[in-house]
Amino acid sequence: MPRIQGVFFDAGNTLVVEEPGKHLWEMAITPIDGAIDVLRALKAHYRLGVISNTVGSGDAELEEALEKAGMRPLIDALVTSRDFGKAKPDPAIYVEGARRLGVPLAATVMVGDRLDTDVAGALNAGIPGVWLKHPGAVALAGISPTQVITRLAELPAWLEATYTQNP
Repeated sequence: MPRIQGVFFDAGNTLVVEEPGKHLWEMAITPIDGAIDVLRALKAHYRLGVISNTVGSGDAELEEALEKAGMRPLIDALVTSRDFGKAKPDPAIYVEGARRLGVPLAATVMVGDRLDTDVAGALNAGIPGVWLKHPGAVALAGISPTQVITRLAELPAWLEATYTQNP
């Protein structure tokens, strides 16, 4: 298995609480439980990125939201579908994310709460897709996540156990 050098996260309902029907600038921007601790733990070993499907919000608005949540200093790169012009599950947005992170796409993994966009997109791009499965979430036929976690706090140990950290 390739050594993982970069970890991508979805923003809404993965790093911050999403408020349906609202743009980023209208939301309270509350971090998901444990998100900042997980980012801090991973930052020592990986480049961290955010790939987010957005409608009215772009890179600047996402940066501002991450700053408000206290996460921006921990994120090395981000890509929004509005500014990039392609959305998850299109593999092109993952290719762009890896370019911005400065790591090979094959050395990245994606973590998100949606099977149809986050996980399917990662798998379409040929990288592992980790499903952050929230209570009540339902599996979708034909989409098999690389790993399923129910709390972000499970991610660092899984990465460590699955992908060697040695150069």
